[in-house]
Amino acid sequence: MIKIECAESLTAHNANFIYKNDNSHEWWLLIQTHSTTCFYIDGEEIIMPENTAILYPPHSEIMYRAYNNEPFSDDWVRFFTDETFVTNGMIPTATPFKTMQSDFISQIIYLLSAENFFENKNKELTIQSLMHILFYKLNESLASKTDDFRTLALYQLHQNIKNNPAFPWTISYMAKQLYVCPRLLHKFYYDEFGISCMQDVIKNRILLAKKQLAGTENSIKKIANLCGYSNTEHFSRQFKKETGMSPKQYRENL
Repeated sequence: MIKIECAESLTAHNANFIYKNDNSHEWWLLIQTHSTTCFYIDGEEIIMPENTAILYPPHSEIMYRAYNNEPFSDDWVRFFTDETFVTNGMIPTATPFKTMQSDFISQIIYLLSAENFFENKNKELTIQSLMHILFYKLNESLASKTDDFRTLALYQLHQNIKNNPAFPWTISYMAKQLYVCPRLLHKFYYDEFGISCMQDVIKNRILLAKKQLAGTENSIKKIANLCGYSNTEHFSRQFKKETGMSPKQYRENL
């Protein structure tokens, strides 16, 4: 069963637009933006470009707003459902992602809005079919491997980590480079390289430390700083976890 409470396509708001809702609601909310949007997810501020979709489940905190004094526009559907194609995770919840066929998705939401307004004979069946199409199209955006921007950005991030492991990398910072939330960054990075982005940072920091220990007479403290660690004890613990020996033991074995 799917019951649409309300749906609108190509809504327009001013640059002061902000939407906020606490976790008391029983409905689902799906939106697709047509302007840069600032989302608040798990306490993190995530800035996403136009043509971004997000699915909020019941009892979730919802907050998003216009960005940088730009007018805001979106499509949205607020609905109730127990259908498994919605609830089984075909589209991850509270996770903004870029859409590939934004105009087509807008048209589907427009048709949902119109069908919900009129009392047509096959209203329920039509809405059910349109929602199926909508979710399949959104899923295609997530599953697509032809997103050149994403692929290029992933490989650029991977190379930047390799070239500069000492940089103060954080999940939040890396996610912003790809215009995704941290959860999607982890998924895309792991799917592409078989390792999480933070584990990749650690791996490259340890490689740099090995080179420093083998090729220089720098102190352990200085090597720790050169590899991006402000705390020498933390560096030593992580080095031992990755190599099975302390930095001092590694240098002595050489």
